[in-house]
Amino acid sequence: MNIIIDYREKTSGLIEFLEKENITIEVRKIFYGDYIINHSITVERKTATDFLKSIIDGRLFTQISNLKKNCENPILLIEGNPYKTDHNFDPNAIRGALISVQTIWYTPIVYSRSKEDTRDILLLIGKQDEKYMDVVPLRGGYRPKRLKSKQLYLLQGLPKVGPTIAKRLLEHFSTVSNVMNASVEELMKVGGIGNNSAEKIREVLK
Repeated sequence: MNIIIDYREKTSGLIEFLEKENITIEVRKIFYGDYIINHSITVERKTATDFLKSIIDGRLFTQISNLKKNCENPILLIEGNPYKTDHNFDPNAIRGALISVQTIWYTPIVYSRSKEDTRDILLLIGKQDEKYMDVVPLRGGYRPKRLKSKQLYLLQGLPKVGPTIAKRLLEHFSTVSNVMNASVEELMKVGGIGNNSAEKIREVLK
């Protein structure tokens, strides 16, 4: 297991915790996120207080947007309870932000109780990633019947393409065939698809 840690996390105390584990650690500047596990999973770590501040100053959704566009498997980790801080913050605003991250941006949220708990979670993510690296789950259950539903379902089989992006792709290219033949540059013209996502899509199609 290897974890790349952004140098700005030095003040968190987590580096010292992780250095005691039998894993490879590299501390350097990371453009998106705070931790990259096994070169595949990017974790954006926020304390409960920082999570609230990022809602106020608008950083939260800019960061989540950048993670989705540039990282293969982004995760938001919240350390502490955002509903229980010294700040007088509207619970509905917190709930709305949490729901938006998960349902609009399709980014999983993991909760941690402390720094030690965060360390254990990062290690567990790495172990799970190694264990299930070659396991490919089949999409089961729902089978669309309408033509457009079938088209959207097919597009959602592409890397980093959820319902919203699938709809945008179909609206932009008109047909699934056009999507399949689109170049990286053409794919990037669709809102929500950055260079990383476009290259992953082309990699699968080729």
